Amino acid sequence: MTTRRGADQGPGRWGMLAVISLGIMALTLNWFDVATGFPLIGAQFKVGLGPLSFLISAYIVGYGLTHVPGGMLATRFGMRKTLVLGLVVQGLAGIMSGLSSSYNELAFFRVVSGVGGSVFVAVATAAVVVWFREKDVTLALGLTGGAAFSTGAAFGLYVWLYVQRATSWHTSLILGGALEVLVALVTLVAFEVPEGLASLGGSRFDRAALRASLASRDLWVYGIALLGGYGAYFTTSQLFSEYVTRQRHFDPSNGGLLSALILLAGIPGSVLGGYYADRSRNLRVFVVGPLVVLTALLALIPVVPAGALWALGIGIGFFLIFGFAAWLAVPARVCNIEHQYIGTATGVMLALAAVGGFFIPIIFGHLVPRTSFDTGWVFLAVVSLAFALVGLAGHNPSTVPGHPKTSTPDTATVDPDLRSREAT
Repeated sequence: MTTRRGADQGPGRWGMLAVISLGIMALTLNWFDVATGFPLIGAQFKVGLGPLSFLISAYIVGYGLTHVPGGMLATRFGMRKTLVLGLVVQGLAGIMSGLSSSYNELAFFRVVSGVGGSVFVAVATAAVVVWFREKDVTLALGLTGGAAFSTGAAFGLYVWLYVQRATSWHTSLILGGALEVLVALVTLVAFEVPEGLASLGGSRFDRAALRASLASRDLWVYGIALLGGYGAYFTTSQLFSEYVTRQRHFDPSNGGLLSALILLAGIPGSVLGGYYADRSRNLRVFVVGPLVVLTALLALIPVVPAGALWALGIGIGFFLIFGFAAWLAVPARVCNIEHQYIGTATGVMLALAAVGGFFIPIIFGHLVPRTSFDTGWVFLAVVSLAFALVGLAGHNPSTVPGHPKTSTPDTATVDPDLRSREAT
């Protein structure tokens, strides 16, 4: 495993952030590009909103189930190999999705795509932490988990609509998958880990340390807190265009643009959320507060005039990602998990949130045809608020990154590298 000196300062860490962000953009492009083809997929395979919404959940099946195994793979075989593996698996699954000749084939490869995405994203979060742990960690996590995520998703929902129109939904998915395989090659060549952290190149498991990490109370509290908002966000971002074109009589292009803006609003949200959360000990308010605002915006969708839907959509994207940047920092800042277990610990939180990402789109997809879209939006608001309130039981960091520690954190496994730096 190649290493580089200077995990906590210098331009090198920003170069690594760019490599990781490129992977995140390729990942979310291949996550969301299928939604642009929903009308054509439904027509070709003769399925309605319920089965189409299940394609969102099918991705989350693979995505949610393999976060923790992905983190464990990184511990055993090293970060770079695991990052590349995740990108290759998802890229190939994207190509095979485009080659699917039946709905069942497409659903299967969406699950496989989620597996690859899951392996990559948990390890990518850990990679950001090891390069930025002492300074700007929440901002860096926001830039990858928010800005890069949102950019790739917006490409999938809007730019890929024009790719699909110029070719077909089959070809557009194949091109997205091929692009991710190319990004995997770039990652193989360019990604490095900081010098002095040899365990990130692959090491044997310390089972006691791993168990202690996974038992950390705050991983579970904050993971559950995002469950409702996570599912509501992915449901809204991928089905809002269906709603505004069917119920509010938007032009399909404007519907696609609105969905893209939901994702793009996460770019300033991630930067601002990460920047201010980095400078605060009250991480909890940066997680729970935006989820409460998200709840209010979802509840307003059925009652506002059509023109106001633009503001609501942008607000939903902004506030969810604003809080997501702080949420990603919980394993490092609240729990102080050891470097080599950050990916697995993040995987626990993402797996819990993915429960909402799986069930909520399915429930929404079956609820709306039996009632109305308005009922569906109220359902999303209620479930988001209910789980967000769980986050009030979470702890805050004992210190702001880069400032002296003032108290002992509520932690399961404190990083020994962190202890030695503090002693120095």
